[in-house]
Amino acid sequence: MHHVKTIKRLLLLVLCFIIVVTAASVKTPNVASGTNRTATQVVSDMTVGWNIGNSLDSYGQKANFPYTTSNETYWGNPKTTKALIDAVAAAGFNTVRIPVSWGQYTTGSDYQIPAFFMNRVHEVVDYCIENDMYVILNTHHDINANYCFYVPNNANKSRSEAYFKSVWTQIGNEFKDYDYHLIFETMNEPRLIGHSEEWWFPRNNPSSDIKEAVACINDYNQVALDAIRATGGNNATRCVMVPGYDASIEGCMTDTFAMPKDSASDRLILSVHAYIPYHFAIASDNYTTRFDDSNKGEIDSFFNDLNSKFLSKNIPVVVGETSATNRNNRADRVKWADYYWGAAAKYSNVAMILWDNNIYDNNSAGSDGECHRYIDRSTLQWTVPEIISAIMKHVDGTSAPIPQPTPVAVPAQKPAVDGVKAEYTINNWGSGYQVLIKVKNDSSSRVNTWTVKVNKKDVKIDSSWCVNIAEEGNYYVITPMSWNSSIEPGGSVDFGIQGNGSIGSTVEVTVQ
Repeated sequence: MHHVKTIKRLLLLVLCFIIVVTAASVKTPNVASGTNRTATQVVSDMTVGWNIGNSLDSYGQKANFPYTTSNETYWGNPKTTKALIDAVAAAGFNTVRIPVSWGQYTTGSDYQIPAFFMNRVHEVVDYCIENDMYVILNTHHDINANYCFYVPNNANKSRSEAYFKSVWTQIGNEFKDYDYHLIFETMNEPRLIGHSEEWWFPRNNPSSDIKEAVACINDYNQVALDAIRATGGNNATRCVMVPGYDASIEGCMTDTFAMPKDSASDRLILSVHAYIPYHFAIASDNYTTRFDDSNKGEIDSFFNDLNSKFLSKNIPVVVGETSATNRNNRADRVKWADYYWGAAAKYSNVAMILWDNNIYDNNSAGSDGECHRYIDRSTLQWTVPEIISAIMKHVDGTSAPIPQPTPVAVPAQKPAVDGVKAEYTINNWGSGYQVLIKVKNDSSSRVNTWTVKVNKKDVKIDSSWCVNIAEEGNYYVITPMSWNSSIEPGGSVDFGIQGNGSIGSTVEVTVQ
């Protein structure tokens, strides 16, 4: 299977460059292949995904309902382009989750979705389908503190049921001819907004409020599923994802949560979110910047729980959101990604979807838990390519450099030799290590290319990112990719090498 995935990834790379260079014609979405794949088959093939966070799910103020233009850029992100999706596909992702907040656009007591917004969602879905990617389409922030189109309590049950039946009937009719690559997700993090147990509750001893909420969530999952199935076409057997309370591990492990009854066989997927370890990945107080043996157990327990109740019983799982906020701790985030995706790879019926909200700079001394940018949506540059490489190692058996857009050609200048230096940092966790290297140009002229040599007596390179590796006698000869060969005055280029086993405290690194 790894060979097939590697070939597919290489083909995606080729496709990306064909699009950039020749403006190749757009592939027509395949809508006639049917939905004859089981949930386990679909999840096993999904491998790894990426979220378009804070875009089609961004919402405005209630006073302006219903909106007559899209709020896609309301939270500061640029409009989603096909070039963005092409770049995500070229990096090896074969699944895109598209969070969508529908309610703010709906009109009337029957919650009618206007054509302008349905058409825009359809356009973004097709960007992904044209890349032969899986797509997860959901209802996202239709429950929040600003407005609630549904609430998981008995007082709002009838209204909430009407909302889910209406919107999923409309979404279902819009996409009912699409094949198994399109997956519907009924809800995103359904919970009691503002409740003392909004984000967490003891799974073995839930309060009466939480028990009522869980029962309503079970009901809403059923209503949404029934509405989807009733639209017919490929929706009769389409895979559907359903969450528990807050899409949390507690919400699905509590005894009263139940998967809905389905008229189709083997087409349901559990949806769960897991920003773990919590104090490393997303906490805004009492946080840690380190990922090590002290907090790996939270990831292990997470998968043990899922296996005990779902995976071992042939119910596949999609971790629809996960990430580790940027606290200026790249090396630890790489170790986190390596361990987390390595743990997930032990199960054939689990897929992981990386949350990306295009926010990178942490301006709160590390306390901000919402800095989850992996690709800059304006430049299409991967901000932390070593994390993506660590993930892909567990997906297709490689850790190849992540592709970047070809830079605009600049006039050739004589390379500067003086003033160029290399600095490195060693991250050693006992059974393996990374050497993060920065090539700096302290001269007054642009450097058009560079070469770094590393002595083999100090390291054994098993993988790398953002560079080419060759061997010459007692040295590894490291050269840049086409997109990072040039370094402006005062600028720098970062890359990394990784190996197994032990490493000393120093490495012979020279730059030419």
